[in-house]
Amino acid sequence: MDVRHPVPHGKHRRRRTRRQIVGWGLAVLVLVAVVITAIAWRGGPGSSDEPATAGSGSPSGSAGHEGHSPTPRSASRAASSSDEPPEATSAATPGVGAAVRVGEAPHYMAIAPDGRFGYVADPVAGAVIRFDVLRGEPTATIPVPEAPPQLVTFAPDGSRAYVSAYTDDFSANFVVTLDPTSDRTLSAVSVGRGSYAIATTLDGRLLYVPYYDENHLDVLDTGTGELVDRIEVPPSPHWVAFTDDRRFVYVTNHFSDVVTVLDLRDNGIVATIPVGDGPHSLELSPDGTRLAVVNYISGDLSVIDRATNQVVMTVPAVGAGPQDVAWAADGRHLYTANVDDGTVAVVDAGSGDVTARIATGDSPTSVSVTPDGRRLLVTNFGDGTVRLLEPGG
Repeated sequence: MDVRHPVPHGKHRRRRTRRQIVGWGLAVLVLVAVVITAIAWRGGPGSSDEPATAGSGSPSGSAGHEGHSPTPRSASRAASSSDEPPEATSAATPGVGAAVRVGEAPHYMAIAPDGRFGYVADPVAGAVIRFDVLRGEPTATIPVPEAPPQLVTFAPDGSRAYVSAYTDDFSANFVVTLDPTSDRTLSAVSVGRGSYAIATTLDGRLLYVPYYDENHLDVLDTGTGELVDRIEVPPSPHWVAFTDDRRFVYVTNHFSDVVTVLDLRDNGIVATIPVGDGPHSLELSPDGTRLAVVNYISGDLSVIDRATNQVVMTVPAVGAGPQDVAWAADGRHLYTANVDDGTVAVVDAGSGDVTARIATGDSPTSVSVTPDGRRLLVTNFGDGTVRLLEPGG
């Protein structure tokens, strides 16, 4: 089995200037002085001119957050607070940063919901490696002795990470739970053959486990590890994506050339969508309206309209062996990790044009975007590096 095929696949914000900060500080001091003077003049608080508090007409906790709404992909992207700088526009050609040595064969990186670090599954090293996103360096190694770790995902609140681990011959297959606060293993549950790109429901209670060498998904209770459901699907389910309305889950079926849509209310199949040859990774757009799917064998990208569950765009020749796909934080571009030609392709999500192909290293197997959109991180399985890219150019 070629490990590169079956295993993964995959807001610049303006800072306030010093002058602005000083200006606001002076304004606040003046306002405080005025309020104190007014209180002293009127004999203390309690006049009808007093500003409303949370208990006098305003929703509790809403002060300072007017007009803010959470970002769409709350399960995998940390919601931004209202005092953070706004999103920047992603560029047609990202800037290229350093290639950092990480383990022996970094296979897949998942970034924590807070965006500060990621976990890298390294099957050759037999470990999950913690990677500091801000500093751009590995900081800890977590051995996974049960089986080679292949992919990793985080719970929506970041309190747990789940690792799919299996051997090439599928003689050992596990889902391993990690505690990100201590970088320690909490449990290891034996599962089916080739647990692939596992994912939790948006409430974090259930874990959906697709299998490289099975024709079903297993649903596990994240608290106990117990099997709560088994869902028959077309052969070789690979990747799982939950919709933000918590109603549906989309699954790529690698050997069946389709994407299966399940209704989360009963886990029944509601649609089967033909795509390219060898669908591998998939990801919902930031606004939740479209689904991007990379097709490993045909080397193209399918974009599905969620309203109709039909392919509305096919982008040919994104690269050789596209194994992972990610959206830019602003939804304007897509990135594909092309394992067989050493590149990441940048696709204009509106026109479908490939705007850049960036050489990142030997055998890029995953591409991840930080929640704030400031960085892309690419695992290069063949040369043991993680390449840093700047989405804003």
